[in-house]
Amino acid sequence: MKQAEKCKGIVLGFAIGLLSSGNVLAADEVPGTQDGNTDKPKAFDISIGTELMSGDTTYSIGFPVTFPDGSSVNGYFPFSQLEWPLDIWLARLDADLNIGASWRINGVLKTNISDPNDHMIDRDWLPPGGWLDVYSESNISDFDALIWDVDVEWTFLQRQSWNLYAGLGYQYQKFEYEGQLIQQYSPSGIPGFDLFGDGGVAITYEMTYKMPYALIGTDLQITPNFAIAGNFSYSPWVTAEDEDHHLLRDIVSKGDMDGDAVMIDVSGIYDFHSSWFFEGGLRYTKIDVDGDQTQRIDGITLGTVHQESESTQTSGYLNIGYRFK
Repeated sequence: MKQAEKCKGIVLGFAIGLLSSGNVLAADEVPGTQDGNTDKPKAFDISIGTELMSGDTTYSIGFPVTFPDGSSVNGYFPFSQLEWPLDIWLARLDADLNIGASWRINGVLKTNISDPNDHMIDRDWLPPGGWLDVYSESNISDFDALIWDVDVEWTFLQRQSWNLYAGLGYQYQKFEYEGQLIQQYSPSGIPGFDLFGDGGVAITYEMTYKMPYALIGTDLQITPNFAIAGNFSYSPWVTAEDEDHHLLRDIVSKGDMDGDAVMIDVSGIYDFHSSWFFEGGLRYTKIDVDGDQTQRIDGITLGTVHQESESTQTSGYLNIGYRFK
């Protein structure tokens, strides 16, 4: 993606600029004062909680189509689109390690504790396109999610009640679905597409995202016991792989994509008793990738098609944690 290539240079230049300006900003601080204290001891926080996520991952395929002999055909986009729901509850484990006054390492591990309640929606537009020709919905009979994220942050500007930091991180997401067909029909009235599910699994889907990113954020101490934090992350280096298996026709489709992602996180921490604290927050993630999908039926390669995928994830979470000093 041309936009992602341009943004890669911007992010790299931004990171280099922060590193080179760090000494200048640090020179404004007075060592040993509350504003520029470099003697802050190590501290380790660990917390557990739950997170409610809503959103979906939607992928679309269409022309151009490239056949095994190398020939290709251009046309409309998309001719098929599948929308996979992400309305789920997650369990999460967070850990943070503060090293002195300037460095912090954060990690979070999340896995689902519920399956999506919404249905998977499959839409198809047959040639010449323009009208929705085939529509179906499937119940999500089984679902697994794994998300982990690690980042390293460097505080480059410190004041008595607030600071600014930047960092680098890596996030991994994997979603696995099994779907049971409920009903398929043709909104445009084409015969031969009316079908009801029999309760068996008719489709499986797997999506994996790998996202190295750069971030910038701030911490704001409101009272001695309450602080809020926010950060913005951007990745122009997202890679994504997915696999769709239509079991009824034994069609296996594998996609290989790249693109970018934006992540926004706002949270608040309240120290309620000695080393114990509550943390609550809101998070938004938007992932856009595109590439090619290879399709096979009964092990025979049919060809490749253009693929685009978009994932929108909005969530709120609440943790309880303990701070080791």
